[in-house]
Amino acid sequence: MTDQKKRERTIRRTLLEDLSNTPRGYMQPQESLEGSARLAVCPPPTAGEFESAFRRMEADALIHCEVDAMGVKRWSITAIGRAALAEC
Repeated sequence: MTDQKKRERTIRRTLLEDLSNTPRGYMQPQESLEGSARLAVCPPPTAGEFESAFRRMEADALIHCEVDAMGVKRWSITAIGRAALAEC
């Protein structure tokens, strides 16, 4: 596995772990998730890496997004995401 693939997996796992600690029924703002991941992953992920991670995880049905009236994206983990995290 390439270093880039390992980094992508680390970013995705970090985001999923953070979402898995959110009480069911609640959603986390994207800004909060990115802030936590910047502290956990070294070097901190770029905006492009975050965009790619969120897009791929949503396409894989690991996470779900809702956008509020102010345009803030809020995320939650899905059952599929919880199962994928358990396999990591």
